[in-house]
Amino acid sequence: MFTYQHFIWVGISVALIVVSLILLKKYKVSLKTLLTICCGICIASELIKIFTMIEIVPNEAGTAMYPYIELQHLPVHLCSIQIILIFFCRFAKDSKLKNMIYGFMYVTCSIGAAFAIALPSVFNTTITANQAFTHPIAYQTFIYHAMLIVLGLYIPMSKEVDLKFKNYWSSLLILALMAFCSIYLNSLFATVVYKDGALMSVEHVTNFFFTYIPPIAGINLTLKWHWFVYLGVLIALAFVLLFIFYLPYLIKEVKEKKATREA
Repeated sequence: MFTYQHFIWVGISVALIVVSLILLKKYKVSLKTLLTICCGICIASELIKIFTMIEIVPNEAGTAMYPYIELQHLPVHLCSIQIILIFFCRFAKDSKLKNMIYGFMYVTCSIGAAFAIALPSVFNTTITANQAFTHPIAYQTFIYHAMLIVLGLYIPMSKEVDLKFKNYWSSLLILALMAFCSIYLNSLFATVVYKDGALMSVEHVTNFFFTYIPPIAGINLTLKWHWFVYLGVLIALAFVLLFIFYLPYLIKEVKEKKATREA
C-alpha cells in the first residue's frame, strides 16, 4: 500500500473510470446493458480469484490433500456482496425493492470501491507490491473495483432510476444491517484458542466490512473502548459520506416543495 506500484494502479483505475463514463454517456448506454457487462465482469472476477487463490492443503495427519481458499477471500465483503445485487438488478422486475437496491448501490459501489482502490488490502494480505503487475489477483482487484465505481456513478447519470432523498435512509439501514451481521461473521470465522475452557486468543480473524480492524496499518485496538471509538468513527463516516452523495437530491426536493408552495 502507498507504493509506486499502488499509485500506478490508482492512475490506471481512474483512467478506466473516466473513459468508461465518457463512453457510456456519449453512446447513451442503457443501465440494463451496463448491468449485463458488469455481470460478465463479476463472473470473470470470481473465477480469477478462486482459481488463483485456491491452494491444495494437507489434513493434520498428512494423509490427504484438499483444495482450500482462505476465509478472507469469501464474497462477504461489501464490494463482493455487490455481485448478488448486480445480478438482482439485472434480472429482477422494477419494484420499490429494486429502487432501494439501486439507491444503496449508488453510494456503496462508488464510496466502497473508491476506498478499496485507495486502501487495497490485497498488498497486505495476499501479494507483495512487487507482484502488482505479475499476479492476476492485482488485475482482478483493481479492475473489479473500477467497474463498481463506474456502475455506482452511472446509476444516477443514466437517469433511469428515480432516486429520492429517502434512499439515503434506506441505504444507511441496509449498510447498518450488513455491518452488524459482519460482527457475527468475523467471530464465526476466527480460529479460537481455549485453555482449560477459558478463551485465551483468536487467530486468523477475518475483517469483513472492516468492523474488526482498521484498514490502515499501524492502528491497533487494544481495549474495548478503542473498538467502540473506532465503530463510532465508521458510523459517522457512513452518515456523512452517504449524506454528501444524497445532498443534491435533498436540495432538489426542498426547491420543488418551495416552488409548489409559491405556485
